[in-house]
Amino acid sequence: MEKLPEEHYGKLLDQFLELFVLPELKRRKEKGELEDSFSLRMAQIIFYSDGRKPQVRINSEVKVLAYAKLKSGISKNKEDPIYNTEIEDLNNFHLTDEDDPDCGHATIVKIGDRWIIAFDFRYNKALAKKHIETARQFYESAAFSFKQKNYASCLDNLFSATELASKAVLLLIPDPKFRKKTTHGGIQLRYNRFADLGNVEPKFREALNKLSGLRTRARYHGDVPISEQDIQSLLEIVKEMITDAIKRVEVKKSL
Repeated sequence: MEKLPEEHYGKLLDQFLELFVLPELKRRKEKGELEDSFSLRMAQIIFYSDGRKPQVRINSEVKVLAYAKLKSGISKNKEDPIYNTEIEDLNNFHLTDEDDPDCGHATIVKIGDRWIIAFDFRYNKALAKKHIETARQFYESAAFSFKQKNYASCLDNLFSATELASKAVLLLIPDPKFRKKTTHGGIQLRYNRFADLGNVEPKFREALNKLSGLRTRARYHGDVPISEQDIQSLLEIVKEMITDAIKRVEVKKSL
């Protein structure tokens, strides 16, 4: 969990309120959907991976799971209800199973006199996990081929593992067109740009670029212009890439 610097906390709250929550409250008020006694306690913005307009939820409409830290002296059994006045802090927010796991979200909750903000702007998490699992399978095939000294097969499978791990990371960034259709060249170009911004280790980009050329020669020409030691090094780097992709998908971003 990452905490915002104190000086940015209020600004972030104001931005979410001004951009999403207040316009939604105004719309509902004009339609007569809010009672005069209405008081904002919670708000949630759901960001869809397919480009749909974000959905804004208010109070009881909010659906979120979180870890609650109870105030000193308060204890609860598993099925006991927990009330706002009994909570000291909330953290590790994430969407429930009722929501599309490929959505991002921002959730605002009022505890006492302060507001707690949590967000997860990673899109396509479920789809990215599928790509990582497939990448792992190709990696295992590459490792097996390496042990059998079938180096052409190793490089072909290793490229597939590298490309899938790269795509999994890129899917976390919202882009409906990229989610719908990709090419080998498109993934490579996009990942290189992503690396240029310092988002991944340079050796990850180098491995993808190198394996792209090696795979073509190995698959279609039976040519393996690389030493056994260098292939072993690539196996180690790609294993790191898959581990890195797993961490990016699993770690929850909340404030």
